[in-house]
Amino acid sequence: MPVAGPVRATHLCRILEREMPAPIVFKTIHRIRFSDLDLYNHMSTARYAAYYVDHRMEGLRDELGWDMNALGALPFMAVVRRLEVDFIRPARGDQEITIRSFVREFRGPDAIIECAMVDGAGKEVSRCLMTVAYVDRETNRAADWPERVAALFFEKEAG
Repeated sequence: MPVAGPVRATHLCRILEREMPAPIVFKTIHRIRFSDLDLYNHMSTARYAAYYVDHRMEGLRDELGWDMNALGALPFMAVVRRLEVDFIRPARGDQEITIRSFVREFRGPDAIIECAMVDGAGKEVSRCLMTVAYVDRETNRAADWPERVAALFFEKEAG
């Protein structure tokens, strides 16, 4: 069963060419299930995408309070439009993995999110770059991420 918890990054990101506070890092822990495996006892290629997307959804719920009901009430939709996965070493059945991710930058309607999957020893298993588009619910068209919404993905500035 996945478990999520707050972990914070220690570096700065740029939005609109200005320094922003450190991004909030989403962290979830998972155990590879039998149904995730291929004939070689490796996690099936297609399942990596599901783990990464589910990880981000759990992070939205746990960090921002955006559960399924809250997501449906937002004036926008967040749509995964690209997912590039690098496979570094196989994830195997019953193995515990940890996924961490953060928003690296916002480019117009796109949030660029870095994700990494590591094993129990901290060795990288996989990484991905996820692009999530902001889609206005009323017009059903992509729009730039509003600054107030983008700011939710970063630490609050002290002051």
